[in-house]
Formats: sequence, structure tokens, C-alpha cells
Amino acid sequence: MSASKTRNRALLKAIPDAIFWIHKDGTCLDYQPPKNFTLWAGCRNPGQKLQPEGIDNVGDRSYIGKKWWEIWPLEVIQQCREFIERAIATLSEQLFEVELSGKDCLCSLQFPPLNSINFTPYFPSIHEFQIVPSSDEELLVIVRDLTQIKQTEAQLRHELERKALQLHQTVLALEAEKAHRQQIEEILAFTQFSLNRAGDSVFWVNSNAQFFYVNEAACLSLGYSREELILMTIHDINLDLPKNVWSDYWDEIKQHGSFTIECYHQTKEGRRFPVESTVNYLEFNGKEYNCILARDITDRKQVEAQLLETKTAAEAANRAKSTFLANMSHELRTPLNAIIGYSELLQEDARDIGINDAEFLDDLRSINTAGKHLLALIGDILDYSKIESGKMQLFLESFDLDQAITQICHTAQPLIEKNANQLVVQFSGEMGPMYADLTKMRQILFNLLSNAAKFTRKGKIEMAVTKQLRSAIPLPLNPEQESSPNDLFVVFKICDTGIGMSQDQLDNLFQAFMQADASTTREYGGTGLGLAISRLFSQMMGGDILVESKLGVGSTFTVYLPMEVKLPQPDENDWQEPAVSPGAIGRKILRGDEVLEQSKP
Repeated sequence: MSASKTRNRALLKAIPDAIFWIHKDGTCLDYQPPKNFTLWAGCRNPGQKLQPEGIDNVGDRSYIGKKWWEIWPLEVIQQCREFIERAIATLSEQLFEVELSGKDCLCSLQFPPLNSINFTPYFPSIHEFQIVPSSDEELLVIVRDLTQIKQTEAQLRHELERKALQLHQTVLALEAEKAHRQQIEEILAFTQFSLNRAGDSVFWVNSNAQFFYVNEAACLSLGYSREELILMTIHDINLDLPKNVWSDYWDEIKQHGSFTIECYHQTKEGRRFPVESTVNYLEFNGKEYNCILARDITDRKQVEAQLLETKTAAEAANRAKSTFLANMSHELRTPLNAIIGYSELLQEDARDIGINDAEFLDDLRSINTAGKHLLALIGDILDYSKIESGKMQLFLESFDLDQAITQICHTAQPLIEKNANQLVVQFSGEMGPMYADLTKMRQILFNLLSNAAKFTRKGKIEMAVTKQLRSAIPLPLNPEQESSPNDLFVVFKICDTGIGMSQDQLDNLFQAFMQADASTTREYGGTGLGLAISRLFSQMMGGDILVESKLGVGSTFTVYLPMEVKLPQPDENDWQEPAVSPGAIGRKILRGDEVLEQSKP
């Protein structure tokens, strides 16, 4: 029995773990210290007789004979009590782990987490407890330090998770790269498909003028197969681009990057046809290319030739019409002036010889009035023909604006009083000199006043004259007119309390030969040229006419004219002074000489 006990003791000593022999009443009967670690290292519990650095593995055996709960650390007691009591009660083996989480028991293991490189974890001191009942009275408690094993397992688990994460990220990156490559291949295939079926010819040319790629449209337009074209150069199809100018052409392409030209291509049968070529300089994989998109413009050239021929014929017809109108106007003016003159002479003779027949005198006055009206209409038509032929000119002069306003109002007064209207003029009387076409300005204002008088009955007509800077008036800048925001403008605002106009009527107000409706012509007369011609006069002098109106309330016409009119610079080949802008002619903005009718219902 003694020999067996000795062998058992030798066997237990060979075990590197700490071993306690404990009586079932809790008394520590014996203790074998661990060989490779300090038991309870760093644990400090009040009331315990342990050294701060732990139990001496060699000589300190003063705890033998004491109760185990008197010598073990409190956190060990709390975790072991249940298992020891169970082993004593059931005489069964118990296996469990104890974790010492006090700050002095922490190990120095450090490794980066998966999602952060700044966080530093710590690992607790872990011990494995194995309680083996050796008899009915004694327990064998074996304590093994698992800290290094747990740390190694945690490191391996962490490394495995990190590798798994890296593998997952790599797989995702490979899948994304695969999808991207597949998308590029699809785009490339679609691009190739689109280029081959494009309606325009596509040529890729290298720096040696050799074709690098051609699409199906290029083959069809030239009559060559793709294999034939790949062996050819750009000089073979574009005879306007010989070899001796290729280097200069290539340098020009590199300098500009992209441009569009018109040239001729030659088919396999020798037929030449016009093309519009868009040339682009490209670099790809360190090589230089010239991408040419060529469109057959044979049909367009034919249409352009037809349009040019039609335009030339229309211009010739328009000139012939304008010449006819001018000639006829002059021819009609001569007899009309004679009729007007004779009617005035007859009125004077009738008064001299004492003829008092009212009906006879009224007939003579009617002849005179009708003649003057017809003469004014012929003047409008003559002006219109001058506008269409581009021969309308400005005659600029310096004049006193206050005096001109007074004369215009005095001339218009009889027309205003004819329909029992009242004229109110507002201006400072110190407007100063103005440099403009006095005749045309007089016609503009007289025509607007006469229109207001004609469409107003027993009402009031107001004309206010002010000065404003160019920057303060609501007119867009005209690039054909030299002006600055500090230029001074005179503003004529003419208001009436007449019949007014609707928005639909305002839209057609300044178009030539247009009236508001048929009833306007029947009731008030007019040809529809007056306001259109007046507006053109204003625009020729660098101004404009704007209108506001409300049906049944009245209308307000505002004339803007520069105090100093500047003639636009004529073109090199244009002898007219000034040249009327095509936009103005297209909008039918015209003028009139004497009486202008306002289009109203």
C-alpha cells in the first residue's frame, strides 16, 4: 500500500499542474505547486494571506490545514463553490473553467480586431479546474492554466476570421471585376454592332494613312469589300488628299483635335460623290489614329442647289415687284397731285366768283380729301417697297426736340378735336437737342396720335415725354446697333381711352397688311401698314415701339428713341445706308409717311 501511494505521489509530481488535496470538510490536506505558472498570480483579496505575486510554488506551505475558502481568491471561491459542493455530495468528477478578470490578472496578449486597427483587446487569465473524489473523505483538485491555450485559440480564430474576410472581399472583387469585364465586352460588342450598322461611313486611319478599321456602310458606299479597304489608304478614296500633303494634314488634325469638312470620295467604279466628314484625332494604347465619320450629302447638295435657284428666282421676282411698285407709285403720284391741285383751285375759284352751293363745295372738298388719302396710301406702298428692296435710308440731323414736339401736337390737334377728344401733353420744355431723322420721328408720333384720335371718341389722349438711360428701358440689346447702358433715350408714351384691343389682336398688331378684324376696316378704314412701318422706323434709329392695351379700356403706345442716333456700319458689299436687318423684314415691322391706322376692332 505504501509502495502504491509512493508511485501515485511520483505520478502526481510529474504533472505540471497545481494539485490540492482537500478534505470534505474543506481543510487543505496537501498541495503540489505548478511547475510552469504562478498560481493566482496578481490576485489581491482582502483578508487572504497570499503574497501579492501569488502562492510561492516552492516553499510557502503555510496554508496547509486551512479551509480552501480561506486561502483561495474571492473570485475563485465564487466560481468553484457550487462544483466542490456537488463533488462532495455526489462523489462525481467535476470539470469547469475559472476566469480571473481582475485588472492584475490580465494577460498582455494583443492582436488587431477584424474591423479596427486602433482597438486593443485584452484576454483574462483562465484556469481549468478538475475535481476528482479520491475517497469518501478526500477530493483531488487539479488546476491547469489555460491562458496561453485560450490566447492561441483566440489568435487562431481571429486570424481565421481575418483570412475569411479577406477571402470574401477577394471573391467580391473578383466577381465585380468579372461583371465589369463582361459589361465591357458587351459594350464592345454592341459598339462594334452599332458601328457596322451605322448609316454613316466610319474609317479608322493610322498615321501612315492606312485604314485600320472600316464599317459596312463604308464598304457599301464605296463598292469595296472590307478586306480590300483594309489594304488601301485614305488617298485611294479621297483624291483631294494626296500623299504629299498628308503630313501637314495629320499635324493639323493633332492641333485642332476635331473638325468637319466637305470633300469628295471616289467609288470602286470611279464615281465621285460629296461627303461631309467629321475628323477626330485619337490616341489609344500609345498609338495615334484618325477617326473619320463620313456622310453622303449628295441629296442635300441637290436640295441646296434647288433652294439657291428658288431663292435667286424669288429675289429677282421681289426686286421686280418692288421696282414695279416704286414706278407705279411715282406714276400715280403725278396725276394725283394734279387732281389735288385742281380741286384746291376749283375751291378757290368758287369762293372768288361767289358760288355758295354747299353740295358743290362739299364735292370739291371730298375730291381733295380722297386724293390726299390715296396719295398717303401710295406713299405707304412706296415705303414698303423701299424696305423690301433694302433702300430705306435715314437722314440724320440735329434739331430742337421741344420745338419738334410742339409742332407735332399742333399738327395733330385738328384730328384729335374731330372726335371731340382732349389732348394733354406733359414734358419739361427743356428736352434739349436731338440727333435723329426728324421726318421719320414726326411721322411716328403723328401717326400714333392720329390713330389714338381715330379710335377714341369724346375721350382723352395723353402724351408724356421723358428721358431715360439705356439701362433703364425694357429693350434687348441689338448687336447691330452701337449702344451702351449710359446712352440717353427719349421716351414718348401716348395713352388713349379708346376701344382697346384683345391679346389676339395685339399679336398681329405690327404685321403688315393686317387688321384686327374685318369690322375694323369697314368702320375705321386703313390698310394695316401704318403701325408696322412706324415700328420699323423706330428700330432703324435704334429704338422700338411697345404697346399695352385692354379691350374696352384703351391703349398705351411707348416709343423709345436714342437722343443721338448712330448709323449701323454697312457691310463691305452693301451700299445701302442703313441696311435693314433681315429679322426686321421677316417680322414685317414697317413704317408710314403721313396717316397710320391702328389695327383695332
